[in-house]
Amino acid sequence: MLIDHVALALLWPAITLNAAEGYDSWHSVYRMLRNVGRTAFPIFAFLLVEGFFHTHNRKKYLGRLIFGALISEIPFNMAFYTVLFHNRHQNVFWTLSVGFFVIWGMEELYKRYETGWKLMKKDKKLAYAAAGGRTYSAYHAMMCLLAAILILTGWLAATILRTDYRGYGVLLIVLFYFSRHAGVSRMLTCIGGYLLFSWEPYCFGGFLLILFYNGTRKPRGKVFQYFFYLFYPIHLLILGLTRMIFWAG
Repeated sequence: MLIDHVALALLWPAITLNAAEGYDSWHSVYRMLRNVGRTAFPIFAFLLVEGFFHTHNRKKYLGRLIFGALISEIPFNMAFYTVLFHNRHQNVFWTLSVGFFVIWGMEELYKRYETGWKLMKKDKKLAYAAAGGRTYSAYHAMMCLLAAILILTGWLAATILRTDYRGYGVLLIVLFYFSRHAGVSRMLTCIGGYLLFSWEPYCFGGFLLILFYNGTRKPRGKVFQYFFYLFYPIHLLILGLTRMIFWAG
């Protein structure tokens, strides 16, 4: 991520504003650095879902994501657009926040469906009453419809807000969530995610790294945890100030 942002915030304006002075020879370096940066988001999406299932407080988790989005917005605008306010592109924390909200809603639907399914196997009459007088097949269809509406809402929210990776980022988060519940192998999930992001072929490295995750969470303190929430806005602020001083415009 840092490599990608350095290339976009500093190297790209140096190339475009000083092409006559030989900076155009750095264009291949710029492309290489941006390609390395494509590995970041699949890892972010995967770890978000892992965190969703491991956190003890999902409200606080979502709150941290939204807080990160809010404090990162101005540094994000400074780093990539040399302005304080820009409404055509929002930072990646907004994508993660929308994705987290969608899978949280999906989880609530899943719990209700799972409870109803167990109840139906135990007592069909009781399940009929619990489903509001509907047959369980109709209840199942209603849950699927609500899930589809929830995913569509997340897609539209990310697209309308113009968050990083737009609706595709939300769909990738949902894909990792579904694979967790369905017990789909990580290999197949990563193949599906790569096909979803096929318009960014160099994201392959991110999915490859995910395959090496063994599911073991290392002990970590609060300082380590909040470092990653603060690193994003702080490094963008430094890049933004540097760009505005040396390459504004």
